Amino acid sequence: MGEESMSARQLDVGELINRERFSARQWRILILCFLIVLCDGFDTAAIGYIAPAVIRDWGVARTQLGPVMSAALWGLAAGALLAGPLADRIGRKRVLLGAVSLFGAMSVAAAGAADLSALAWLRFATGLGLGAAMANAVTLMSEYSPEPRRAFIVSAMFCGFPLGAACGGLLASWLVPHSGWR
Repeated sequence: MGEESMSARQLDVGELINRERFSARQWRILILCFLIVLCDGFDTAAIGYIAPAVIRDWGVARTQLGPVMSAALWGLAAGALLAGPLADRIGRKRVLLGAVSLFGAMSVAAAGAADLSALAWLRFATGLGLGAAMANAVTLMSEYSPEPRRAFIVSAMFCGFPLGAACGGLLASWLVPHSGWR
């Protein structure tokens, strides 16, 4: 085959995404990434909503809760930095699924923490998953978005983060007094 016929068969995926309508598959990716980032926002803010109950239940000073409050944020930064190169090697979807599994499992495990040290480590591990999920959701959505609308679509997807944090506050205001912080 000649060089001309080989190049005619090559597909420019970016051009195809830019040219076609936003497909059902792209909508599913947007919705799933939005939900992941919503959970991310919910979980990141959760420690702030439960802090007064933890202080009361464990009889600790507010200052002792500092490492717990910042642990997930340190994990978030580390997870975001580590997840990009890993996703380049094994795929964004795999890393995203692993990250969601990690932050989900560690969030559940944190409810069973026996002391502040265990809670801080579990929140750090949760943060690893949160950071990896956020970074990969943004990148995946960006890759599946048409260039002319990419900024809007990624921004709309990322609105899940503050909405998750806000929903967490509403849920915590009802749930913590009725069922406790765990």
